[in-house]
Amino acid sequence: MKKVIFTLLSFGLLSGSIFAQYCGNSGPTVCQASGTLSQPGLSPPSDSLPSVVNGTAPNTVIQFKNFNTFVFGGQQVTVQTLRVDTLRNLPSGLCWATNKANNTWANQEDGCIKISGTACDNPGQYKLKIIVTANIGLDIQTDADAAGLKYFVRLINSGDSEVAVDTNQTVGFAKPAGYSATAVCGNGIFDSELFDNSLRVTPNPFNSKALVSFNSDKSGLMTERMTNIIGSEVYRKSVEVRLGENTSLIERNNLPAGVYFYSISDGKSLAIKRVVISE
Repeated sequence: MKKVIFTLLSFGLLSGSIFAQYCGNSGPTVCQASGTLSQPGLSPPSDSLPSVVNGTAPNTVIQFKNFNTFVFGGQQVTVQTLRVDTLRNLPSGLCWATNKANNTWANQEDGCIKISGTACDNPGQYKLKIIVTANIGLDIQTDADAAGLKYFVRLINSGDSEVAVDTNQTVGFAKPAGYSATAVCGNGIFDSELFDNSLRVTPNPFNSKALVSFNSDKSGLMTERMTNIIGSEVYRKSVEVRLGENTSLIERNNLPAGVYFYSISDGKSLAIKRVVISE
């Protein structure tokens, strides 16, 4: 376990959605802090975090301990609170929540982060992007990776052997040797190249409706679905797909604002696009 999570490097606020891949409803029922960590950091370290399996719900809890003090600008400062703003680049279908309703821990307080949902994405290694805000008398937001904390999630198919973490990975997603070529998600084969990577949702985010477009090299009846961040289906429709260019309109109806996953399947393979409904 790292003794120091990160050093706060600047006063600049980082861009990005605060609630990207956030399950919502953080609170004490989500997970229980172990209270066993003696040093600030995350446990287990990412090279020991069990792989997530496609098509199943992970039972992944990351333990956390907040700082007491650290050196900032050449001076030792006290961390009053630390808030996790976002944890991005989880495999599609997964989301995060913590044991604190405001995702904020006091000085040296113990906490935990739970990963939930049902994964359906390309097998490989995902480098997480962790954005936090520390209060040291003023709020400072930073990217943990920029200061050396790298945390990875491995995604495999059921029956596959675990592959050792490549801690030198710099890109958001990599498929080191040993990972399957495609993902088996329980309800079909996830294929990011279905429709020749032409699947688009415009606009995204959207408020009331959005246009789905794609090119298909086959015709026939296919199924559109939308699921929420925890994998519950909120929309389903059969569509007649023709050879060549296709479009389909999806409407918000009464869905609350948040992150969803649109998919279209021919019964054997499926393509997924992450969509956001705005306020």
